[in-house]
Amino acid sequence: MRKTRVFFSVITLLAIWVNILLTRKLNPFAARLKSATTTTVTTAAFPQRPDIYCGTSERQVDEIQIHVIGWRRLTPLASLLNQLEKANYDGWDIPVPLYIHLDGGAHPAVKELGENVSWAHGEKHIDIREDNVGLREMWLSSLGDAAKAAGDNTLMLMFEDDTSVSSIYFQWILAAIDSYGRNRRCRDSNLMGFSLSPIRVEELSPPPFIPWNSKDVVGSSFAYLSVVPSSWGVAYWSDRWNEFSDFVDVRLKPPYYNTEEERSLITKKYDDLRLTPEEYQIPYCRSNVWPKSWKRFMIDFMYARGLVMLYPSLPGEMGLATTLALAGEHVSADEGKNPRIADLATNYDYATMTVFLPEFIMDVPVVGLHLERTTRRELRRIGAKFLMGVQEKCDACDDLLRVWAPSGILNFDK
Repeated sequence: MRKTRVFFSVITLLAIWVNILLTRKLNPFAARLKSATTTTVTTAAFPQRPDIYCGTSERQVDEIQIHVIGWRRLTPLASLLNQLEKANYDGWDIPVPLYIHLDGGAHPAVKELGENVSWAHGEKHIDIREDNVGLREMWLSSLGDAAKAAGDNTLMLMFEDDTSVSSIYFQWILAAIDSYGRNRRCRDSNLMGFSLSPIRVEELSPPPFIPWNSKDVVGSSFAYLSVVPSSWGVAYWSDRWNEFSDFVDVRLKPPYYNTEEERSLITKKYDDLRLTPEEYQIPYCRSNVWPKSWKRFMIDFMYARGLVMLYPSLPGEMGLATTLALAGEHVSADEGKNPRIADLATNYDYATMTVFLPEFIMDVPVVGLHLERTTRRELRRIGAKFLMGVQEKCDACDDLLRVWAPSGILNFDK
């Protein structure tokens, strides 16, 4: 009798496992994943929360835009535009507009390239600045203006001119959308966007630029979420960027930030710069002393709100895009081989990537500011604690905190 019970117990477990496999519609590629790295959750477990599952929802994204920033690098910009033109856009029936943003003083040959380059996937827009405003302002104004014009449900891809992109990058974007952002109802409100490039160094701890491999932390998962924003081939949702724009418009002004101190970089080291009062600084974070950086403000914003970005975690640390780490405003000419440069993935298709991605966003592994394993709930708790600390230390910064804090975190009725 005992053997009979054991036999039927085994049969029952096998039946449950087969049912899970059929429910998740796995194909042979999924055998490569190690289920121990994620918690398997079926749609039946969340009948009261249809907004967290995108798999069967209708895809309703207003637009996917491509933005490229250039200045005086003709050859890498031409290569990037050629890669974007030849990429695979199958599966997306809406035109994809291309916006080329050139900072003031751009090389004449770069201007000519921007004006004459062909773009077969939608309208092309050329934005040539009269004044040289620098990389930070090019990011903030280019995406800020685009997000305001686009509304709340557009995905904006941004590439700097020293970026190289895979021919399948757009398929990764579509796989990410269909998994976690088919429409605003199923898109998680804490999802800032999708990175095309992997994180390969830990850049926010002293000492910075320690090599990091996602597989050592998140295991075999095909993707992970991080509170660290991306800048090398990245897609931001327009509604989240609009919220960031409201924040950075205040955060970048006195008394919250000292742009005059950036001019001291000629005579001071980074650690000696006093760019922002201590009460607004992210704890133990190198970005507090990053001058002329737009990303430092995105770190402030995402850390305090507990927002996350989806990153690829492919074999061999490959990416769908990578920086070339050419000498420029934030990269010195004598750095040598930069560990942030990734090989490009080309041997995946949309179907494979969709299967590899965890079905629910709550199953995607999460890493924190210093790339330690954590949870989204813990990120939100840490961010709320930080904002409460800022409010306690500051008697006259409600204008900043109102655009920094998520709704309901802080009490302004004092």
